[in-house]
Amino acid sequence: MSIDKKPEISQYNIEGKELEAFLGPLEASVMEAVWTCKHKPMTVREIHEVLKKEKKLAYTTIMSTMNRLYEKGILDRRIEKGKGGLYYVYWPVLEKQNFKESAIREVIKSLVSNFGGLATNALIEETTSKNKEKNEKESNKKKKP
Repeated sequence: MSIDKKPEISQYNIEGKELEAFLGPLEASVMEAVWTCKHKPMTVREIHEVLKKEKKLAYTTIMSTMNRLYEKGILDRRIEKGKGGLYYVYWPVLEKQNFKESAIREVIKSLVSNFGGLATNALIEETTSKNKEKNEKESNKKKKP
C-alpha cells in the first residue's frame, strides 16, 4: 500500500498518545485490532470479538466506528455474501507505519500552511534540541565505567 493515499485527518489531539493524537480512542483501538489481525479482510464481528475482551462494547458501536473509518478513508471495504446474507469486509488503506507518516505529514503541512516560518523554525528547534539531549545522554553513558 502506498503512502500516496491520504487518510482524512480532521483533528490533532495534542494530548493524545500515538494513534489517539489523530483518531478517537475507539477508532484507535479498532485500527490497532485491524492492523494486528493475521488475516485480511476482516468483518465487524471479528473486530468486535477482539475488542470485547478488553472492554464491553456493543457490536453496533464497532460497526459504526468502522463505517466512520471507511468514510475517513482509513479503512476500505466491500460487500460479501454469506450464510446470514450480505455483509461488509474491511481492510486498512495503509499499513500502520504508512498511516502514521501520512498523518504526521498532514499535520506538518497544516502547521506550515497556517504559521509559515514560525512552524518551520519550531520544528527545527525542537528536532535540534531532542538530538542534542540524545547525544548528551549517549555521551554520559560512555563516560560511566
